[in-house]
Amino acid sequence: MSRSDDAPDQLYAKEVADSSYSWYRRAAIKARRYHRITEMIQLTAGAAIPVSAAIAHENTTTPAVLGAFVVVTTGLRAAFHWHEDYLRFSQAREAVEAERRRFHTAAPPYDTPTTRAQLLTSAISEIEQREMGAWLKIAKPNRSNTAGP
Repeated sequence: MSRSDDAPDQLYAKEVADSSYSWYRRAAIKARRYHRITEMIQLTAGAAIPVSAAIAHENTTTPAVLGAFVVVTTGLRAAFHWHEDYLRFSQAREAVEAERRRFHTAAPPYDTPTTRAQLLTSAISEIEQREMGAWLKIAKPNRSNTAGP
């Protein structure tokens, strides 16, 4: 390892990239888990509604409770966008990993020792900003569906 690879700016750039990668990795796993859990609850509870009605047709409580689970999990998924988050976070994680690999191997544009740390930090910031922009589009209320001027 050359002296320039140990420079404080090089270490900082690596830390920025590694931290971003770790955050996106953890966030993607968490979002995928929540998405899958709510998907399983919806499918299971939804399928159990007619079964419970057929088995105990005089009991309306069980189908009502199961229906409530379906409604609640549907609302949670719509509010938190776990599937979209999983896809965005995974895409950002892989983009960060591609930059880390190029940096580690000193592949272009990271082949110039004097600019490589700056370029990596800039690339990671751009990836994070793109991901944040995508999140804002998802999180922004849809104004076209609201009444008023």
